[in-house]
Amino acid sequence: MRKKVKNNVSWIGFIDWELQEFHGSDYSIFNGSSQNAYLIEEEKTVLVDTIWKPHGEHFLNNLKQEIDLKDIDYIVVQHGEVDHSGSLPLLMREIPDTPIYCTANAVKSLKGQYHEDWNFNIVKTGDTLDVGNGKSLVFVEM
Repeated sequence: MRKKVKNNVSWIGFIDWELQEFHGSDYSIFNGSSQNAYLIEEEKTVLVDTIWKPHGEHFLNNLKQEIDLKDIDYIVVQHGEVDHSGSLPLLMREIPDTPIYCTANAVKSLKGQYHEDWNFNIVKTGDTLDVGNGKSLVFVEM
């Protein structure tokens, strides 16, 4: 399910109405939670994050209904926690050579969790990724 955010940016995540805890028992959730992933479609197509693994097949099927996966030029992973990266292994089975842009800490986390050496491109604060039409993503390490 795609929800337009603005111009060429769409939310393509998942709403988990059943979720009651987030990060273990650290955060109680009473009305579920969204798992956010975004599709940026300029001259280049960028997928920002995936969603938690239990909903990975649903996410992948929805994504395939929206675009041809081979049209994804770049994947940006904001950080390696499973709510942002859990469906990445499923996606990478389909498009294994797609460049993944993330910080060195995220690469370490992703390799530790998934034991894969995907096409990582390490970014630092101030680095940019040209997506076309005069627009760029600017990275900030946190």
